Amino acid sequence: MKSYIFQQFVFTIVIIYASTIDGVPIEEDLKSIFLRIYVGITIHEYIDCSLENASAITSRLNTSKPTVMYIHGFSENVEKKSVQTIVQAYLKRNDHNIIAVDYSKFANDSYVTVTRNAPRVANALTMILDKMAELDFDTEKLHVIGHSMGSQISGYIGRKVNFKIPRITGLDPAGPLYNFLQPHLSLFDARFVDIIHTDYGFYGIARITGTVDFFPNGGQRIQPGCPHHPKFYSKDDFCSHHRSWKFYAESLINESAFLGVQCSSLSHLASGKCNNNTQIIMGYATPSSAQGTVYLLTADQSPFGLKEQGLLT
Repeated sequence: MKSYIFQQFVFTIVIIYASTIDGVPIEEDLKSIFLRIYVGITIHEYIDCSLENASAITSRLNTSKPTVMYIHGFSENVEKKSVQTIVQAYLKRNDHNIIAVDYSKFANDSYVTVTRNAPRVANALTMILDKMAELDFDTEKLHVIGHSMGSQISGYIGRKVNFKIPRITGLDPAGPLYNFLQPHLSLFDARFVDIIHTDYGFYGIARITGTVDFFPNGGQRIQPGCPHHPKFYSKDDFCSHHRSWKFYAESLINESAFLGVQCSSLSHLASGKCNNNTQIIMGYATPSSAQGTVYLLTADQSPFGLKEQGLLT
């Protein structure tokens, strides 16, 4: 554990020196944030709403369905594969209101600047959620999901909103700066917080932070099927980090695909020390009673879920 913290510290320093620190955003920048609400059965059927009209947003939601709000990561937008993959999986289920947050004008700045502005992005989203709640939006049906920086923004929202969010799912929450200098997503930010770690200690946070923390394949790089010697900051370098949203998207289609077991380490899983412990599903169907640390194995390509075979080494 200490080695991961040290690695994250060194990586944080690299990020700081590699980033350009810009000025604080003006209010016009905050107005660039919008919500994409999917209103049909395909990913091409949607409306984009500003954060200025809560009634326009709530009027588009089916009150009989739960609502998922997905917040993308650093350097992304709602057109990126991570968002599209999650949205398409929810559309296939056809049982949720789907809202994708786009804060791309902030997300595509330098990492240090995005980190500094994350609370302001969260404040804007908090305000619209509070206004929606005043208009009878059912907050008990809200599930907030964030990948990387989106996970940390989710945490800020959970700490500031005027109601308790039932569930926040963190998909490999961003690590650099969040281990030492910034408040991070934690189990106190919603009634239930589930975390999927896939790049623990590098792009992902090097901390156990949720009500339940899942560690597929040990939770760290290199995830099975990812290149072993990627060029720093390349597409291949993010392979392990991106496994988190790929696993979650698959769990939306096959709820029992990822079966883990409460365990303290991958080596304990391999040695059979956790064989008699509680088994817990990872992903969409994770029960709200789940807690602790959970380990499992996955395949090296899609479909990744191994079900019971994921408990064997």
